[in-house]
Amino acid sequence: KAVVSTQSTGVSRNQEQGYLVAVMSNIAVTETGRQHLLHETIFSELISFLTMPGNMIVRRSTARLLRNLSFDTKTHAMLLEHLPLIVYPLVGGEEIEEEEMDKLPIDLQYLPEDKRREPDLQTRVLLSDTLFQLGGTYSVRERFREENYYVLLKNYDQWEEDMDARERIQNVIYLIVQDDGEVDLRKEGEFPEGIEEGKDELVVVKREDERENKDEKVIGNAGS
Repeated sequence: KAVVSTQSTGVSRNQEQGYLVAVMSNIAVTETGRQHLLHETIFSELISFLTMPGNMIVRRSTARLLRNLSFDTKTHAMLLEHLPLIVYPLVGGEEIEEEEMDKLPIDLQYLPEDKRREPDLQTRVLLSDTLFQLGGTYSVRERFREENYYVLLKNYDQWEEDMDARERIQNVIYLIVQDDGEVDLRKEGEFPEGIEEGKDELVVVKREDERENKDEKVIGNAGS
């Protein structure tokens, strides 16, 4: 209802809009709130704020909203419908071979050479976290692979200078390239503990080499 009221009154481009999206991102930590926000009319309006020019606060708040929604696997079907828009801020204007380009979603093909990535680091990190949470669902990982998102995310990884942000997008890339079979990494409806209190906790998937190194340390300590 709040989104509809901003449309009817014309309040949609200033601080009030940023406040609105921030409130919505807080609402998304409750199951009732998520059900309300996933109404097609409301969600389509909210996610359009992700690419709003000249308003970094609105874009960041929208990315946080998406991240909060993505913690609940029941939201993944709706988020998957808008996957190109979620990835769009992370995409630049790098040259891509035509064969690779044709596999991409239409909305992400043949972007102009001067296409700029999202300049706000926090927004980029929130979007990477969203993609990682989505990647916990098998059908999403399959979409990542079928539509060649690897190429776009790899380009972003090579462009990104912040090491923490790079690690987060590399976690997403790992989900794409690993051979995991039809196995979901999270149970349906699972919501990370602590998110209701506003903490930024994530579901972490360790790489196999990290698990092996940890096991070696445990064995070594046991033998000492």
